[in-house]
Amino acid sequence: MRLKPVLLAVIVSLVPNLACHVVIADSDCSHTSPRQATVDAAGASRLVFTAGAGSLEIHGTPGLTEVRAHGTACASRESVLDDIQIDAERRGDTVYVTTRIPDVHYGSAALDLSIEVPADLAVEGRDGSGSTTVRSVGSLDIHDGSGSLDISDVAHSVRVEDGSGSLTVLGVGGDLEIDDGSGSIEVKGVSGSVRLSDGSGGMTISNVDGDVTVDDDGSGGIEITSVGGSVLVRDDGSGGIQVRDVQGDFTVAHDGSGGIDFDRVHGRVSIPH
Repeated sequence: MRLKPVLLAVIVSLVPNLACHVVIADSDCSHTSPRQATVDAAGASRLVFTAGAGSLEIHGTPGLTEVRAHGTACASRESVLDDIQIDAERRGDTVYVTTRIPDVHYGSAALDLSIEVPADLAVEGRDGSGSTTVRSVGSLDIHDGSGSLDISDVAHSVRVEDGSGSLTVLGVGGDLEIDDGSGSIEVKGVSGSVRLSDGSGGMTISNVDGDVTVDDDGSGGIEITSVGGSVLVRDDGSGGIQVRDVQGDFTVAHDGSGGIDFDRVHGRVSIPH
């Protein structure tokens, strides 16, 4: 049975919480439109991006002299669609790409965005929600709100502040620093050292040329293998710790609960008893 508009208005006024359910029911993406922007990046050294709701992909291309942003705007209402845009400009040696997505109190609005950049460009910025992929860039400094985050083949250092969602980092030419709220972490192939803090979720770290330092781990297992330097776990809340194939020392300063297993550690081992 379909309610008449007048009757529906009466029900919503009598039951305020029903309005929230009406909004969720209408949060589809029935209206879409392409978006694109291009900026000259010859001689540029940095990309700064700000992205809101929607998926995000950033990838580097050798020899490219432009920053090319394109994507699909989507909204549950056609009247909102024109307000979803990509802003792109260059100031000095920095290229800025920003998505404009209006706040909607009824329905939904998002922009799925792809940015192609010169492969040696340093990339930094903030992403709101949705899955994010970054690959083949010069360096990376990213603040990610929620959704999965996949990073691969970064030539130099990587710094990640991640709210929630799985995090995968494969191939970093410098140091890696992670501050993670919740969700699983996988790290593999780091030429420098790794330093991280994690709220909850298991972590797997392997093939690191330098040191591995876990400053704080709330909950979830820790597995660390094939480390050229030393491994230090400063504070572990709950969950087991497994370490093997470490060329330097292995130290656990504080361990809450969960077993500690290690094998083939060439340096000194210091763990709580």
